[in-house]
Amino acid sequence: MTRDEFFEAAWSELQRIAAGEVTLELTAGDILAGNVEYQTSSGWKIVVFSDGDVWDYIRVMTPPTQEHFEIWPEQLEDDSEGFKRIRAYHPSAEQLKKVWGFLS
Repeated sequence: MTRDEFFEAAWSELQRIAAGEVTLELTAGDILAGNVEYQTSSGWKIVVFSDGDVWDYIRVMTPPTQEHFEIWPEQLEDDSEGFKRIRAYHPSAEQLKKVWGFLS
């Protein structure tokens, strides 16, 4: 999987979650602070950073194949518009409560 293929698959997974086509299970972490880990019904692992029950950003997305792409790359040349888009992703207020389990 290339970096662009990863982005397309990751973005598609976020859209499928928003559309209710994929479900989430909270598997680790505390919504009130720090890394919150989810497993999707299609096999993705998603780690969200929560800042006091406030969605801050997606920290990690891992596909079922376990391939790893750093969406927060250390080197500027390893970044992409796709990764910036994932980092900027933010569910609607309704989705935050109903789907992701955030309190507010």
